[in-house]
Amino acid sequence: MTFQPLFPHLTGHNLAVGWAPFDALQGESDPDEWQDIANAAPPRQKEFIAGRQLVRALSESLSLPRHALRRAEDRSPVWPADRAGSLSHCKTLCAAAVGRHPHYRGVGIDIETIGRVDSKLWPTLFTDSEINYFTSVEPALRDAETTVFFSAKEAFYKCQYPMTQQWVGFQDVELQRVDSATLSIKPAKRDAQLWHQPPIHSFQVDAAHIVTLMLIPA
Repeated sequence: MTFQPLFPHLTGHNLAVGWAPFDALQGESDPDEWQDIANAAPPRQKEFIAGRQLVRALSESLSLPRHALRRAEDRSPVWPADRAGSLSHCKTLCAAAVGRHPHYRGVGIDIETIGRVDSKLWPTLFTDSEINYFTSVEPALRDAETTVFFSAKEAFYKCQYPMTQQWVGFQDVELQRVDSATLSIKPAKRDAQLWHQPPIHSFQVDAAHIVTLMLIPA
């Protein structure tokens, strides 16, 4: 199975990150995993299988043993004790990250299609400061930038959830550009915590898709 590696400056013996189209990630499903989607619609089954196949390939690249990735009641993956991970889907692509324990406490990844964040959604998704920033961005680049910010908040939520078990609203945190490939995040109203400290990394995988990644080291 082939996948495209992501963020090579961050990966190594303890972390693997990659993406691939759904069609490249189909195959026989683990019987235990199949129990979670046996009654799902075929498109959802294809998406689910793709994510699990990608996670399996990334885990194997780290020499981690095969392990069924079941689904919790809240639909989040139940990661085995020897690894932390995250996976994400858009319409046709899947991205995932797997890190070894005890090296990573939190991992969050998100993949999005550029242009889905309509300006009508800005007041719901973004703070006033973020919206002011978007209005300063060149119009030709605005769709990509709003997609990055939306994706980064999704990656942050996934990264912090294993530690906090708390839902975080889009306006509960605020992002700021650090450079062309990283963003910083802070709580909008509360004091910053451990999970607000690491940067969020972004990468445009092709003309239509953005991936963001956040890591909380041990």
